[in-house]
Amino acid sequence: MYPYATRHPGRQSAVVFDCDGLLISTQGAWDRAYAQIAMRYSRHLTPRDRHTLVGLQLEALGHALAELLGHPAPPRQLANEVYDMVRDGAGNGHAPMPGATSLVTALHGTRPLAVASNTPRQIVASYLQDAGILNAFDAIICSDQVSRPKPAPDAYLAACNVLRRDPGECLALEDSPTGAIAALTAGLYVIGVPSAADLLFPAHQHATTLKDRALWQSLGLAPSKLTA
Repeated sequence: MYPYATRHPGRQSAVVFDCDGLLISTQGAWDRAYAQIAMRYSRHLTPRDRHTLVGLQLEALGHALAELLGHPAPPRQLANEVYDMVRDGAGNGHAPMPGATSLVTALHGTRPLAVASNTPRQIVASYLQDAGILNAFDAIICSDQVSRPKPAPDAYLAACNVLRRDPGECLALEDSPTGAIAALTAGLYVIGVPSAADLLFPAHQHATTLKDRALWQSLGLAPSKLTA
């Protein structure tokens, strides 16, 4: 189905990371922002309602929120209000995923690194800055910088272009089906690190967390450097 990258590109390959759910635990931040917007419009969102909003982009998120909240404002306005809350910290609750800081630190300076995310760039940059790893990346490509968000391959192709690497020379780390499909379609070698234990999706190999020793070895790193 994805006849592009069929071999591991090598232990010095460029690495492109997803952000939300892979490098940074962000669901708490988004859930709190959803609770605040529901309160603003005198509505209530159930956990199931919030689950349906996960991973949606600006346009789709706006329409979903409008439906759930009873159309109190134009869809784009609702989505922008949520984005503003998360960006400005109203949704506090994001933190590095286990192993993220040590993995990025160990890779920094050994090869080109990038982030390809469906979250707007300003929010991603804020997450990475708070985690202390923003400056480790040579490129950050987000949904508001490309024509089509994931599962389209645009963000990954743009990241590879900035890194001056062919997609087949790059490795992607992804935590979701949407992201994995985007990376596979772009032609990268994909290592899946599911954000939930029961989440299944196609990838060339899988790891349990970013602290997985096999993952570190696949990237040419010594697991002995793993700290947090």
